Amino acid sequence: MNNIAIGGRTAVNPEEVILLVGDINYTIVHYADGTKCIVATTLKRLEARFVPHHFYRTNKSFLVNLNCIKHFFSHSNSLQMSNNQVVTVSRRKKVGLMKCLSEA
Repeated sequence: MNNIAIGGRTAVNPEEVILLVGDINYTIVHYADGTKCIVATTLKRLEARFVPHHFYRTNKSFLVNLNCIKHFFSHSNSLQMSNNQVVTVSRRKKVGLMKCLSEA
């Protein structure tokens, strides 16, 4: 099991994370069991750690686990995650997301 350091002494298994939401200098981590935690690490720093583990940055505020996408709505450029949260996909990131999903 390869845990990823997310801030302080906290480390997490990437398979247990559904998505990360950036909020200025903090990031809210949403876990598969429904819990959340806030870490004092920027989304940009966490992106570098999570992308090799099948995560994708959909816009400036969201980093999603590609394995937890339930549905993609092309008419509204949004995703429904396994926890039923809806995440928007920026126009510039849509092509890259479609490529990542087709490779999965």
